[in-house]
Amino acid sequence: MADRRAWRPIIFSCPTTGDRVQALLPGEASESLADNLYSISCAACDGIHFINLRTDAVVDPKRS
Repeated sequence: MADRRAWRPIIFSCPTTGDRVQALLPGEASESLADNLYSISCAACDGIHFINLRTDAVVDPKRS
């Protein structure tokens, strides 16, 4: 796991429940789109969601 100082907080809306969820993201995005997807274990639905590190948006699995 990376140094905690390099992480940044995010609040996103769970696509399953609609609840707001707080999580931590790595501090820097890379040039590659595939490298910019980060999986987060969701406290609201106990599922896994992918966050785009460049936009901080939840990736819709139906559109990927």
